[in-house]
Amino acid sequence: MTVSRPFVYVNMAMTADGKITSSQREYPRFASSDDRLRMDRLRAEADALLVGAGTIRADDPALHVRSAEMAAHRAKLGRPPELIRVIATRSLDLPADCRFFEDDGARRILATIESAPAERLARLGARAEIWTVGADRLDLTALLARLAEAGVERLLVEGGAELNGSLLISDLIDEVYFTITPALLGGRDAPTPIGGPGFSMSGQRRLELLEVDRVGDELFTRWKIVR
Repeated sequence: MTVSRPFVYVNMAMTADGKITSSQREYPRFASSDDRLRMDRLRAEADALLVGAGTIRADDPALHVRSAEMAAHRAKLGRPPELIRVIATRSLDLPADCRFFEDDGARRILATIESAPAERLARLGARAEIWTVGADRLDLTALLARLAEAGVERLLVEGGAELNGSLLISDLIDEVYFTITPALLGGRDAPTPIGGPGFSMSGQRRLELLEVDRVGDELFTRWKIVR
């Protein structure tokens, strides 16, 4: 690594044809309770959780360890009950009642840009820390360096696709966990785990398969980014 940053791992569930939701951007309902438990384990082992604002607007996910088993696992690891929650958002366009703002003792960080709307900066600054990382675009390298300075050693990323793509383009991902579910969605406009402009064939990112586990009709895979 050329800069100090956390170990970054991405976790996503997708259909067998590689879609993370439908072309209508509906809430994804194709993963199992096994997948949810594994998600909780990955959260339990992380210091912080990073998501994009689009994921918050679309799904309003709970951003904590949900199962008692994994909460106990997190305690055994010596980590505090709540992860540090981080949202990457240029516009600060977030629902006021989203679960990110739940008052449960978690440290909450909004990573945004210098040109973010002043009214939203003032309003949301009372509810979360505002970190400015970039003038007109988010500087994810700077964000990760600042998280490292804050003591974050393991950062879990749960999308969405645009954030994942930006991290990958910037070479800021170390491992990916992909759950492959027994479903097909299709659709030319349905998003895949990695968004953004993508890569040419010559620029493709290669992976090394570290683990694969079959449970019923689901496949749980873990891959290392090859550098």
